[in-house]
Amino acid sequence: MPDFSQRLARRHRFQAISTVVLLGLQHASLGAEEATVLDPVEVVAARVTDPLTAVPPSAVTAYDGAFLNAQGITRYDELAPLVPGLFVSAQSVDNVSLNLRGLTSDTSDPRVQPRVSVFQDGVVLHNVHGNSVALFDTAEIAVFKGPQPTRFGEGVESGALAIESNRARDESSGALTVGAGDFDAITAEAYVNRPLIADKLFARVAVYSSERDGYVKNLADGSDLQGEGTQAVRASLRWSPVPATTADLVFNYQNDDTPGIAFKTAQGVPGFPAITDTDPYSAANLNRGTALGVTRTITGLTGIVKHELNEAWTVTSTSTWREVDSHNEFDADGSQLYLLELGEIYDGRRLSQEVHFDYDAGGRLTASLGANAAWSEDGQTTIIRTNENTLFTYFTNGGIFPFPLNPRYEERNRNESEKTSGDVFGRTDYKLTDKLMVGAGLRLTQERLVSRYQSFAAPVPGNLVGGLPTSGGGNNIFKVSPGQIENRADEQAWSGQVDANYKFNPRFTTYASVSRGRRSPVLNFDAVTLAPRQQAEETVVNYELGMNGASANRRVRYGASVFQYDFEHFQTVRTVGLGVTNPIDGGRARGRGFETNVEADVADWLTLFATHGFTDARFANLNEAGVPQTYAGNTFRLTSKHTASLGGTFTVRTDGGGAVFFTPLLTYRSAYYFEDDNAQNGGSLRQGGFALLNLRLGYRARGGKWEVTGYVNNVLGKEYLLDAGNTGGTYGFPTTVRAAPRMAGVTATLRF
Repeated sequence: MPDFSQRLARRHRFQAISTVVLLGLQHASLGAEEATVLDPVEVVAARVTDPLTAVPPSAVTAYDGAFLNAQGITRYDELAPLVPGLFVSAQSVDNVSLNLRGLTSDTSDPRVQPRVSVFQDGVVLHNVHGNSVALFDTAEIAVFKGPQPTRFGEGVESGALAIESNRARDESSGALTVGAGDFDAITAEAYVNRPLIADKLFARVAVYSSERDGYVKNLADGSDLQGEGTQAVRASLRWSPVPATTADLVFNYQNDDTPGIAFKTAQGVPGFPAITDTDPYSAANLNRGTALGVTRTITGLTGIVKHELNEAWTVTSTSTWREVDSHNEFDADGSQLYLLELGEIYDGRRLSQEVHFDYDAGGRLTASLGANAAWSEDGQTTIIRTNENTLFTYFTNGGIFPFPLNPRYEERNRNESEKTSGDVFGRTDYKLTDKLMVGAGLRLTQERLVSRYQSFAAPVPGNLVGGLPTSGGGNNIFKVSPGQIENRADEQAWSGQVDANYKFNPRFTTYASVSRGRRSPVLNFDAVTLAPRQQAEETVVNYELGMNGASANRRVRYGASVFQYDFEHFQTVRTVGLGVTNPIDGGRARGRGFETNVEADVADWLTLFATHGFTDARFANLNEAGVPQTYAGNTFRLTSKHTASLGGTFTVRTDGGGAVFFTPLLTYRSAYYFEDDNAQNGGSLRQGGFALLNLRLGYRARGGKWEVTGYVNNVLGKEYLLDAGNTGGTYGFPTTVRAAPRMAGVTATLRF
């Protein structure tokens, strides 16, 4: 059974939040007047909700909060099947891999900038440890494909996921949703919105709680793995002293406390023939039990002031502060052996300020000009634990040391990154005719990068120094560094876009664009010599053609795009020896593909949607000098060639004015590799193609005042992997992590 004290603590947190929410809801309902219905909240970060009016033109898939609720989407991996070209692998809340058109952002190294950016209410979530947030009280999610040099407050190399929460507005409203399901799942979500001063000051508070036991049993102590435990709150104020001015203040807080990751050895461990259970779908046997898991806290504050200077000019200021702290304890060898027991402690903080001016006098010319300054500091401490007797047996493939060694050896090291950057950016669009618009944007960046590393001497010196090429100075795993060593660089860079948008009629638009994105150089140190290293700036040029359209009555909406991108100095990693992984310049790489989507209101009782994406992303055979590349012809990590989804909602009206609704969703994903090095571990780190079926059935009362919904995810019980290889793969014993099995539950919602 899971640890009782942990479960009790989680339940108490849930009850405390629920009590506060219910009291707040009760107070709001007693004092609320009849709700005022207003227009949807303005989208700030994305600055576009309709692909037909997107400027600058780009491939974008956007869903509003109503659609997300109808599909039961609260996490990125639940969203991905509905977005052509988006792939998500979530080992834990602290390690979510985002892959967009073949380009992955998932390294936990704070010195590496993500390729795919995540924005929450206009704020960039700049590191993998904090880029995954709960999706609750959401106004819209938009996924932008390709470089976005001027759309956001920070340059985006290869795409962006923009989350917009509901802001405070001039209305009295509220809602409460509670749910329960398999594996003791309990969820609660609620919000209250109230005007504090009529027409001037409005407030909104939303809370979210999700608890679920893990779906993988740990035989070591009866605990569970791959569970959930998230509590979050968002509070926002909107002040509108005059009609031309609005000021938003948004506070976000999220706390995660989840069971450990279910790593499972995939091929056994050298030297230990008794380790024979390599079935990724059977129970795990991880020796530290309830000590495994992730704790994480995210805190952020955003202030947005928008003022209309006159009929043509608008100025917007965005000020942000964000802090992330996390601690992940995991069993990297995926077995009952005390061989490679790791901990990662991350701490990061970021401050930024952006100001931009927008010009639109209603004529042919529109323009924007802005500047951004940001500072971030991130650190990651890695703790490595092992039983030296077990480590010696592994080194010698079965040998036994004649004398007892240290059964609880430990050492640690720390990576740090500090980045200070300043940007100026601008964009101009001009209507050559009533139908043809051309535009261009440019971003200039100045940044100072600082990388630091320190490997600390083990409290008790190791007895197996020399067994690994990275050991030394009394440490078994990573040699002791001469104090904290530093590597720094000052860089100047640019990114930009040129495009054209032709509107045949109000319902059909085509576009073409060429955009350039970039990724900051990576500063680090050689794992063996500790010599400073610098990888070149990674650049990508993206070419895109697309269209968006709708039928005359807009009952059918559709979109399609084709793309190709070319990379220079693709940054990746390579295992060069036992336990030695070095960043390398992967050279030239390219991707190409197409994406389509269609939505149709077939009848009053039936809506349908479908998506399809094709992505062919791989390393080029030759580099710029005509020399064969290290990963020539290999496909990118986590990239499927084909993805597809098909779904809809069937609605049957009842005599009482309510409605019964049924929502099936079928998704498909073709085969993919888990590493850029497709041949690693004999090419076994690969997932075959698979399809998933999710079903939702519910009843909605007249006027939508309340509803009850039952759901079943992964109806067919498909077994597939979230990830494979991992840290263990570097040391010769790759591990796997299984995905969720069939899960069912029910939710109930009350709106007032």
